[in-house]
Amino acid sequence: MTTATFTPHTFDRNAEYEAALLALIASARRELRLFEKNFAETGLSSRAFAEALARGFAEHDELKVTLLALEPDHIAAHCPRILDLRETWSHRFTMLRITQAPELWHAGFAIADNTRYVKRHHFDWPRGETSDDGRVIAGLNEVWDNLLQYAEVEIAWQRLRL
Repeated sequence: MTTATFTPHTFDRNAEYEAALLALIASARRELRLFEKNFAETGLSSRAFAEALARGFAEHDELKVTLLALEPDHIAAHCPRILDLRETWSHRFTMLRITQAPELWHAGFAIADNTRYVKRHHFDWPRGETSDDGRVIAGLNEVWDNLLQYAEVEIAWQRLRL
């Protein structure tokens, strides 16, 4: 399977958003931050997404992934591969639910290694962009830090083992 290469561009369809996220994941070596409303539009439930994350963990010993979601139901119901990955790589893969929706923030985004990002312009639209613009990354990191203040473990993502 070929992995996409991260290149700055704009997109306006969900398939392009998914492809941009997969390229961003493939480019991550140290840190990957993912934030979305519920991850339904990202391809998180796909085999390709889980395989890209698993490959990242296996190939890059330093890689840490943090996923923040406003609504946990889609992940709990449709992303068993991601939940399995989170259990397997729990020391490097953190998943948290945001308990309070941010007032002024209304779009999903992802940042890799603090040098590249993928961002939608609104939760309701697939339109967005990928880039390595440091000013945008600084702004996204500020949003990220604010979101973390409202993050907690989500019980719906816990698996029962007998």
